[in-house]
Amino acid sequence: MTAESTPALQLRRSLVPTRLLAAAAGALLMFAAIAPAAPAQTPTMIVLRAMPAKAKKGETFTPLPAITQADIAEIKLNGKPAPIVSIDPVLKGPHVLQIMVLLDSMQMIGGNGQFDAIKKFMTDMPPNVEIGVGYMLQGKSVIAQPFTTDRTLAGAALKQKTREQADDPRNDNGNPYQCLRYLAAHWPNPDPAKLRAVIMFSDGIIRGNGQSQGGDQLNPDIEGASQILQRYGVVPYPFFYLDFPVVDANRSEGGQLEAQTNYSQLTADTGGEGLWEGQFSPGTFDPLLNKFYSVLQSEVVVTVTAPGKPGKQMRLDVKSAKDDIKINGPDQVTVGNVVGK
Repeated sequence: MTAESTPALQLRRSLVPTRLLAAAAGALLMFAAIAPAAPAQTPTMIVLRAMPAKAKKGETFTPLPAITQADIAEIKLNGKPAPIVSIDPVLKGPHVLQIMVLLDSMQMIGGNGQFDAIKKFMTDMPPNVEIGVGYMLQGKSVIAQPFTTDRTLAGAALKQKTREQADDPRNDNGNPYQCLRYLAAHWPNPDPAKLRAVIMFSDGIIRGNGQSQGGDQLNPDIEGASQILQRYGVVPYPFFYLDFPVVDANRSEGGQLEAQTNYSQLTADTGGEGLWEGQFSPGTFDPLLNKFYSVLQSEVVVTVTAPGKPGKQMRLDVKSAKDDIKINGPDQVTVGNVVGK
């Protein structure tokens, strides 16, 4: 070997490890390209509560004590396990709850101390609750007061309709369930970190712009509202109220059973709760508002690790660990509590 060839030989030998490393790196990159990506894991909030084992979804029942993690055997989203991260109370917990008080423009709500009862309910809410006020009008929800923690400000937005105003066709609600769909899709200042609920004061009767249905089929207007409410994470609490005497004797009033059937269908899939007393409007709002408060007290926010990307809607299945209760919640959950575009 000549002296001139030695540096070249040393150079070739020094390149061997470098080439081996480059080949190994290339193989790793190729494997990463063809290997399946790890499934997304997204924190997601779900509002749940206990219900009697023999009760059916959509039925009203006396609120039970708030559940704990020991009450839940398993949570699945689209058939896949969703591990529990935390369980917190809805009221007085770390999460902000937004409640929209939605009033029917076709009803003279506010007399006989009704607004006083609503204002007391607002005042009784703990600091983690924001309250807004809106009115149902022509298939939309018109916001009179955006969400606020100022109870006086929220109460000031309550305005009673006169008989003439309630009877005016321009104040027709259009369809209570279209109003709910509009509200869910146009929630004021939406924040995925905040819980959403609506208490709707209405007779729940569809008078116009309704979709046809037959036999024992589900009402498509209510079904559509239910789907949109679940997609946007809004839990409905429909409060049955019907003016008596009616403001217009010629107005199609349907019947109390029709309204309560509608409310049962609405709450069955959404995890909400219908608020009514028998087949008639309540003489005072206090008992039903007290029940609403008790329902909120019985609810918990369960944060899970969802097996999916934010914005994906998934079927929810919750198995109770106890024989005497079932776990009530929505049928579907939007991952990350963020609606995909």
